[in-house]
Amino acid sequence: MKLKDILIQVAFLLISVAFAYLGSEFITLENLKNVIVTLQNVSAAVFTLAGIWVAYSYPEAISRFTNPEKFSLIKGVEQTNRIRSLVLTIFSSALVLVGIVIFNLITPYVQYLLKDSSYYSIIRTVGITTINYLALIQLQAIIRIMSNNLEFIYSLMKVKAENEAHDDLSK
Repeated sequence: MKLKDILIQVAFLLISVAFAYLGSEFITLENLKNVIVTLQNVSAAVFTLAGIWVAYSYPEAISRFTNPEKFSLIKGVEQTNRIRSLVLTIFSSALVLVGIVIFNLITPYVQYLLKDSSYYSIIRTVGITTINYLALIQLQAIIRIMSNNLEFIYSLMKVKAENEAHDDLSK
């Protein structure tokens, strides 16, 4: 993991904690339910779409895993970076989905067991922080998808311009 990526995650955590602290007095689990459902739906959609995009656009990347003796190197740094970005997007969305499942699984137990605890406000802040952090991870994944789309369009336009220039020179 690059230093830039680590710093982004630290910033996400700090932002998540700050917003959770500010909202811990008035945000309830009921308030978070809509965010959790939206996050779950968006994560599942991004996970699916990015996976389809990798499988369709880069079959050599898939064949490398399914048939290792016939693998060829992925052509070009640009394609490798795009595949890396898409796989990170898939991983991020999967992480968000796992986080939501774990959050939904343990929340009732924590509420029941620790409702009267003196640490309940801290636990509540941790829960809000978790949802905030998962939302920021998913937003980053969506932005990564948007960036990949723009890069893809740029690549298409570049190839089109090169082909037109080649056609003009051939005449």
